[in-house]
Amino acid sequence: MRRDLTRSMTIERFNFRQRRRWLRACTILTTAAVCALSGFAFAQWSPPSTARKDFVLNCADCHGVYGKGNGPATQVIPGFKSADLTLLSKKNGGLFPRQEVYDVVDGRKRLSEHYDPDTDMPLWGLTFQPEGREFSKEAEEKVKARISGLVDYIEGIQQK
Repeated sequence: MRRDLTRSMTIERFNFRQRRRWLRACTILTTAAVCALSGFAFAQWSPPSTARKDFVLNCADCHGVYGKGNGPATQVIPGFKSADLTLLSKKNGGLFPRQEVYDVVDGRKRLSEHYDPDTDMPLWGLTFQPEGREFSKEAEEKVKARISGLVDYIEGIQQK
């Protein structure tokens, strides 16, 4: 009787070990499949554009995340009204005023209708300059590309 019991326990242990190995193998295969599929999904997914990030980080406080002119600064600064950037084309006869928007964002070329010494519209052409290399040819190219990206982004959010 004792021998049968020992044999039965050995078989159970064997079955348990075999089951545990099977579970490990399944877990490893499942993990590998998930990693492979998520890798594929990550390859398909593209992060938000740099211009979108720049807009959210630098412009959304005043213009709102969607450019509607309803950023949190409009609630804090008495009498402050930010421009609705989604209406620029509409207010310009259906054409996006690319150069004017570029000049306003850059800020170094002040346009009389946009110059208000009481506003906090930053001079992004100066702010985006890399410290220690300000106004070098490379720095100016990077600033121009960054501002052009913002202008492209603003053009992309225009109401039809």
